[in-house]
Amino acid sequence: MELINLAIQASLSKNWKEAIKLNLQILKVSPGDTDALNRLAKAYLNYGFKTKSETMYKRVLKIDKYNPIALKGLENLKTYKVERKTNTDPVSDFSKAFLEEPGTTKTVSLIRLSDAKILSHTQPGDAVSLVAHEHCVTITNSRSENLGRLPDDLASRLGPFMKSGNKYQAWIKSVNYQDKNQTKHTLKVFIKEVYRSNKYKNIPSFPSTEKLTYAAFTPPELIHSDRPLTTTPEEDVDEFSATSTDEPVDSETGNAQNPLQTDD
Repeated sequence: MELINLAIQASLSKNWKEAIKLNLQILKVSPGDTDALNRLAKAYLNYGFKTKSETMYKRVLKIDKYNPIALKGLENLKTYKVERKTNTDPVSDFSKAFLEEPGTTKTVSLIRLSDAKILSHTQPGDAVSLVAHEHCVTITNSRSENLGRLPDDLASRLGPFMKSGNKYQAWIKSVNYQDKNQTKHTLKVFIKEVYRSNKYKNIPSFPSTEKLTYAAFTPPELIHSDRPLTTTPEEDVDEFSATSTDEPVDSETGNAQNPLQTDD
């Protein structure tokens, strides 16, 4: 997993030479890893090795003949002009792009995804943008194509932040297919807060949602198999006093006789 993250980070920072090296190491252990083969094909192409890139894409299709990334890669190769890269230094330092930082980063599964044709062009490590609308926040690629939306609860939180000046960077973290025909996708993006406006300077974009839970506990000695008494001893005494009397009772009426009452 660490080697995979390093390979993705190398691609993010456009360090194609390092990306080639790392993906080759992954393939030594897992020769059939189509994700690594696709990353290697992309790195070869950007480094200037068009033929090697084509070979890697074809290897992917031997394993998965409907792989949309490889199919699209081969299609793009037909019109791609090779420019040999002489400068392999990263253009930006994204070596820690996927490092989780409480309050400022979050990995999110998108909802209302775009069609499969557009999503098939995406790869882990691709930079994307957040676009705030009145009632939602969408994720777009470098061609301004809509990929999907943030969940409604997160969108309602980030929308006001973005309108007040908060800035965010985001990248594709994973693209998965839910069926054998590769028509249903799940898409996760990694979002990072890079600037916080004065209005919300003390409010994190992604507050911790961890909640403490408590379990009720009743000591065994308080658990009874018989029905517990519903009155106290004092209540029993009061009840007895209220119903008992030392006054004589008339045998015919059942009423207590008043010893002080006399017949005229």
